[in-house]
Amino acid sequence: MFLLRPDKPETEQDEAMFDASYKLFCERIIRQRLLVNNEVLRMGQLRQAFIDMVKANEGVDASNYRQDLLKKRLAQDFPQLAFHMPTKRNVCELVFAETLSKDALVDMLPDPSGTETTQSSELSQTDSDNETGRTKCQTTHEDTRTLYTAALFLKRLLSDTPGMSCPWPPTSENVNVTESQTVVPIGLYNLLSWIIGSTEEPTLDHYVNIDDDVHLKVLSVCQDIVYLASKGRKQTPKSLALGLTVRHLTGSSRIVSLLNRLGHCASWDTVLSLDTSLAQLTLVEGRDKIPKGFSKRTPTTLVWDNIDFGEETLSGRGTTHHTNGIMLQSVPGEPMSTAIRQPLRKGVTSFIAPPPMPIQPYHQSKRQGPQNLCQPVQSATCRMDTHFAVQAEMAYAFVKSTCTDSCTIPSWTGFHTLLQDENTLQKSALYYLPVIEASPTEMSTVNTILKRSVQIADQLELDHIVLVFDQAIYAKAQQIRWKDVEFTKRLVIRLGEFHTCMSYLSILGKRFGDAGLQDILIESEVVAPGSINGVLNGHHYNRSMRAHKLLYESLQRIRFITFMDSLPPQERAACMDVITEMECAFPDRFMDVLSADQRFDNMCSKYADFVQRRSTENATFAFWSSYIDMMQLLLLFVRATRESNWQLHLSTVRLMMPWFFCLR
Repeated sequence: MFLLRPDKPETEQDEAMFDASYKLFCERIIRQRLLVNNEVLRMGQLRQAFIDMVKANEGVDASNYRQDLLKKRLAQDFPQLAFHMPTKRNVCELVFAETLSKDALVDMLPDPSGTETTQSSELSQTDSDNETGRTKCQTTHEDTRTLYTAALFLKRLLSDTPGMSCPWPPTSENVNVTESQTVVPIGLYNLLSWIIGSTEEPTLDHYVNIDDDVHLKVLSVCQDIVYLASKGRKQTPKSLALGLTVRHLTGSSRIVSLLNRLGHCASWDTVLSLDTSLAQLTLVEGRDKIPKGFSKRTPTTLVWDNIDFGEETLSGRGTTHHTNGIMLQSVPGEPMSTAIRQPLRKGVTSFIAPPPMPIQPYHQSKRQGPQNLCQPVQSATCRMDTHFAVQAEMAYAFVKSTCTDSCTIPSWTGFHTLLQDENTLQKSALYYLPVIEASPTEMSTVNTILKRSVQIADQLELDHIVLVFDQAIYAKAQQIRWKDVEFTKRLVIRLGEFHTCMSYLSILGKRFGDAGLQDILIESEVVAPGSINGVLNGHHYNRSMRAHKLLYESLQRIRFITFMDSLPPQERAACMDVITEMECAFPDRFMDVLSADQRFDNMCSKYADFVQRRSTENATFAFWSSYIDMMQLLLLFVRATRESNWQLHLSTVRLMMPWFFCLR
């Protein structure tokens, strides 16, 4: 039995078949679309259009008509057609007129995804649809050309940007927002502002005006672009400051390197070189140099405290436990003229460490208290100085006591923040002093601190200088100061506000803890049982302040409601009118109403008489009223610190001192 080649199926057509449909196909598609309209079509699209025309005109299914036969017929009948096979194997050949230019060919290319359509309607659309398609392609190409032109313009701007022009190493006055703008081209900054929709101001003459928070973000992104475009050769304030900050916070080279690979900061070697150069600059300029921004004969404050890095060591020894200080001037005068510094060599990551600051030895002897005290300040005088501040606290208590659910009066901190005028506080000049490589708990280190402070006072030509310590160093510093005549004359030693508050909070806990304060805070779930000791001794400062503020406001409300219930109906209505007026005046006219309304003074006087009368009648009432008074004094001290009210600060400290001597 032999295998024979099967006969040619009847359904397969030779290349001369379907002449009628072929002629119509050539007239509508080939001549009109390819030769006249200069379109570019795929061979698969042409075959499908031919099959559809055969089906429509002759009623024959020509789906088995091979594509190579159609291509052969077209190549014979239209030699002016060009056939191009793309590099992708899953994409059909492109068919177009050979007279088509390269630019026109690019404009008229079909969808590059290679997706073929099976609908002949795409090739049978009307002339208006053809025109719309060409316009769309032209618009896309025009957009591409516009974006590319803009990119070339920005690339030229970035290459012309000089980068940071300050000598190496850049200091704090070279790494700020103002200096950051000098390394960012106006065109780049404005373009990003337009992209994110922050402004619609079309200008390249100056930086467009946007919100401050958005301004910082845009400036940050622009610096990343400048750093990336220069391949790290042009440093920016952000790249240096962020790398140095992360190094000081974490000490991790991996984190800095990760941020560097993401284009956000300088490399680890650059950051290490910057840190080393800053240390060298300090040595070159000398430790006794008056820093920029400070002036002579201006009141100055020195703050000294321990600085611990908390390194992990196997034995726990060898960790950093040094002493650091800062210098402050609240009212900067005319800054001292400084010579133009010479740049240091880049790339230095290590150098010979300078000798540490010598420690002045101190030999303890018999303790000695303060001598030649001046006339004591009377507490009555201090109470007069705090009168207006106390009235503001009373007004807050009155308004909050009558508040309903719809009341808009905030809590204590928000209340006094809204009452503050804008630009009340002045920015202080700050400078970090050289580190003393010794523990501040040693008497010799404290003695060195005092001698160093006197030297700074001499450099600034000051008769007196103020020193601020924490509680541990304060006691040692006073012991040394009281024994030395020069220290007593030249140094004014103060306990820091934070430690003053902590000590006073421990006084409140010691006096009222066993009298019911501990049970109140735990049963009301204001403080967890495991945290109550830290709250009462003041070590958990934030929790302790929150708990005492809540209790203070609650007791004030209970006492004021009791006072209102004791008044006749007519006087009670008059008091409510005053409170309603103050509530409506908050915050814009609150202080004006408080100082000008005589009715409020009368209400405060009646309230004070009521408290005094009930305190003589009821010992429990008097005991918890003393808690309200003590807590009110602490809040006034906090207000004085935050508002930089020196007179109120002195008065509150004088009124707090009896409690320190009594219960500490």
